[in-house]
Amino acid sequence: MDAHLIDSAVYGHGWSTSESRSIFSERARLHRWVRVLKALAVAQAEAQIIPDTSARAIEHLDADLLDPTAMGTETRRTSHSALGLVSGLQAQLPAEAREHVYYGATVQDVSDTAAALEMRDVGGIVWRDLRAVENSVLELAERHRNTPMLGRTHGQPGAPVTFGLKAASWADETARHLERWRQSRGRVVVGQLAGAVGALGFYGDAGPGLRGRFCEILGLGEPAVSWTGARDRIAEFASNSALVSATMARMANEVYNLQRREIAEAAETASESTVGSFTMPHKRNPERSEQVVTLARLVRSAAGVLTETMVGDYERDGRTWKTEWVLLPELGHYLLAQLSLARGLSDSIEVDAAAMTRNLETAGDFGSQELLKRMSARLGKHRANDELQRAFRRARENRQPLVEALQGVAAPSELEGLDQPATGAAATMVDAVIAAAARRRADETDDWL
Repeated sequence: MDAHLIDSAVYGHGWSTSESRSIFSERARLHRWVRVLKALAVAQAEAQIIPDTSARAIEHLDADLLDPTAMGTETRRTSHSALGLVSGLQAQLPAEAREHVYYGATVQDVSDTAAALEMRDVGGIVWRDLRAVENSVLELAERHRNTPMLGRTHGQPGAPVTFGLKAASWADETARHLERWRQSRGRVVVGQLAGAVGALGFYGDAGPGLRGRFCEILGLGEPAVSWTGARDRIAEFASNSALVSATMARMANEVYNLQRREIAEAAETASESTVGSFTMPHKRNPERSEQVVTLARLVRSAAGVLTETMVGDYERDGRTWKTEWVLLPELGHYLLAQLSLARGLSDSIEVDAAAMTRNLETAGDFGSQELLKRMSARLGKHRANDELQRAFRRARENRQPLVEALQGVAAPSELEGLDQPATGAAATMVDAVIAAAARRRADETDDWL
């Protein structure tokens, strides 16, 4: 029985995706390790380090023939993390090729290179999903460019904004993630062939050329120096993932709050089959938004520990990269699950412009910023602010109609038209975000390159 929610047949859809499971399943991991070893053998044969016949035999290794149970037994028996794999591979090879599989490489060479392939696969999906989210929120921003609503600060009603401005803020933040994601690819999608202490001593003078060809075969970048002790590549990937997930959570948290019945300005779409509560049939719970926020917490937690792995001892420290074995897959599952949910959420947010207008009217004092601006021309900003602060306080404490309280400090002309929301430069900023995205996307590829 599966013990982790990621693998649960009942709940796994909320914590992983079919794509994340295809990347991080045990069988996929074995395929990835064998793929790395095949590339190493090809490069070694080209450099005349192992015979061509051995490389051809290794090329025919089949990861599907490996028995994880037998490998685990061997790993427990020897206390070595790769001897079970080596034994399983040797069993598939003719006698003359058995000594040439995993030749001169360390466990960390293979696992780090496999991690680079994992980050490349996850990163491509993140790139695709982020662009889809950005596209959805850009459409929201354009559609609601002039839809007025209450701005809120410190959890309280403030001055008017537009829903388009809110969506544009999500889009602009997502654009920065896309920029970071693009810039980081060359730093994180990098192979590893370092040998025992990073000096490639097993291969002598042939080491650097072998490493370059090995990385080329796998389509990975080549490092200038071994990164066995420098874990910033994986930490950067994790940190960028945490930033992405936090933005998705910010958007989802906003929908979560705007969906509250007493606000009811925006909501996530619910299907006819959605059940809100076993005991309160009237409820329409923001399940998708909640899960996006929950997954962000887990991504950030994993990213924090993966940053700690940057501090290790000397040239190699298993405490660092073995921590990554656990947390990089978990982070990948959670991030891809979150982005899948965020795509659906951003593409189907229901906006109730009438409710936004009602809440503006109910607040009643949303025009205070505009009134302050008008009175500042006559009294000066700080004096006008003091007068208005006292007037609003009197209205609250004496339960006095606000209009009466304001008439005592403001001229009649200054009170005119305050019931019309003034949204400042909101529309202009929406236009700027949309235009900037269009310029960037004109030169952007669908693939993470």
